[in-house]
Amino acid sequence: MAQKKERDPKKIRKVIKQKGHPSGKLPKGKVLHHVKPVAEGGKTTKKNTRVVSKTKHKKIHANRRKKGQI
Repeated sequence: MAQKKERDPKKIRKVIKQKGHPSGKLPKGKVLHHVKPVAEGGKTTKKNTRVVSKTKHKKIHANRRKKGQI
């Protein structure tokens, strides 16, 4: 059975605030990237997330697909 993906908006806002965005929302063009994917058991924590541009995020995932990590 597939693991349930974590999508708790309160937790996401909390982590975004911890990342230096007091409103709990990211600037336009930015996304919250999980270093260890949620699908692989990664959690939405300050340590496991990075704020990156949407363009960079697409490149990260494209590279993971090429390497067979996704």
